[in-house]
Amino acid sequence: MRDRRTTILWWIIAAYFLVALGTTLLDHPIPALSVVLLVVITTMHALRRYSVTAFIAFAVIAFVVSNSYENLSVLTGFPFGDYYYTDVLGPKLFLVPALIAPSYFASGYFAWSIAHILLGIFGARPRGRDIFFLPLIASFVMVMWDLIMDPITSTVMGSWIWEDGGGYFGVPFLNFMGWFLCVYTIFQLFAVYVAKRDSAVRLEELETRTANRNHWYQVIVAYFTTSLPWTLRSVTQGDAIATDPVGQQWHTLDIYHSMTLVAIFTMWFVSLLSVLLVSRAEKLDGVQGERSSGNAFVAQERSQTFSHSRQSSRSRSGL
Repeated sequence: MRDRRTTILWWIIAAYFLVALGTTLLDHPIPALSVVLLVVITTMHALRRYSVTAFIAFAVIAFVVSNSYENLSVLTGFPFGDYYYTDVLGPKLFLVPALIAPSYFASGYFAWSIAHILLGIFGARPRGRDIFFLPLIASFVMVMWDLIMDPITSTVMGSWIWEDGGGYFGVPFLNFMGWFLCVYTIFQLFAVYVAKRDSAVRLEELETRTANRNHWYQVIVAYFTTSLPWTLRSVTQGDAIATDPVGQQWHTLDIYHSMTLVAIFTMWFVSLLSVLLVSRAEKLDGVQGERSSGNAFVAQERSQTFSHSRQSSRSRSGL
């Protein structure tokens, strides 16, 4: 049953990959379909690590915090800057499209999981200093996505408008600081919630080491794939002129090429590093089913090796 769920999730991730590829090649984005697939992937993956209650807690935190910050910024300019949403992304919840909060939820979960890998925390619960380091690293991983997505979605596609423009292809510096604050708030609240509740963790043992490895590879592939709708444009789209509200003109092909470079040295690098870390962590047992971090497994293995060496020395010396 568990292996079947793993296979089904791989198929859904493949479907999202094909949607990202197809809609970009055809230059016909379908944001609602992409968001639905991302939410399904997130839900299936998260419920193998967390209890239903913890999963709902993460969803509520992500939805409330992201929508609150977004609406606040549209009204006041804090924390992202002065901007407003057009009708490109469909119906709005107050002043923000309804698709925005689910996007934070799904992409946020991917960044949260990637941060676990980067810090070697293969259990579900952060402990000690990791309660603060984990949200910090996850926030950097999350903002990497906005670095490549925002200039295209706003300056080129016009999904939202930066009223005063900005030096980063029409996007203001403040936006990315606001993003960091927003997602850090989400991750920190959830880290504290999970750390204080044993019941938040669903430490089910996956049936095989392959399934265990797949659990982490799946979130890496999903995270990597979220970069494709933006990076593929560098080879599928021609050049045009985009003009921001302050009259600054940008060559769209320059934006596409620049965003691809940013993606390669941020999201793609992190994805590659995560794959290597997971593959090396597979030398240890119980990666998925333990509450300890990967570093704890290394310490345990070294301790066992040291004890074995001492016993061997005593045997040779006749003790």
